[in-house]
Amino acid sequence: MKKFITLFSTLLMLISMNPVLAQVEKIKFDKDVYKLNSSTQNPYEYFLKDETPENWHSKITLSNHPELTNETEAAAEYAHKIQQQTPGASVLVLPDVAMVEYITFPTTRDYYEYNALIYKPAATKGLDMFKFAKRFYANEHEGTEGARKAAIKFAQDNSKKYMEMLDKTAPQYKVD
Repeated sequence: MKKFITLFSTLLMLISMNPVLAQVEKIKFDKDVYKLNSSTQNPYEYFLKDETPENWHSKITLSNHPELTNETEAAAEYAHKIQQQTPGASVLVLPDVAMVEYITFPTTRDYYEYNALIYKPAATKGLDMFKFAKRFYANEHEGTEGARKAAIKFAQDNSKKYMEMLDKTAPQYKVD
């Protein structure tokens, strides 16, 4: 019995030290199932089957920000950071619900990336951020202009849907 208690105590200690063990393995979002990439910790990244951090079309990111306390300020600061890092990025901030939606791209313009995120109070300390991202690769959309147009069309067609889904889904997933 003493060995069992010691083993159980050790397991609890490992879980508290390693949030990945306490994190959910799968997230269902918009009819798709995303699986946790076990190599990432805060942020936790979830990918569709057969996708990786190096090659993905859609992913979910969960992260905890213990230093942040105000959702509205966090959303505004995040939006400002995106605009500084990527001149020309399209950014929309909805401060009343602490959401940011944006389209960004690398300097090579190999892809355009749609992102929607929301900040919520964390179960422990600070704020949790729940983010959905979708990439549109130039080589799959008849070049850079095709990828840009595909990302813009996706945002136009799906903005409201994804913002509502984030608002409803985010509270279910807390970062430990």
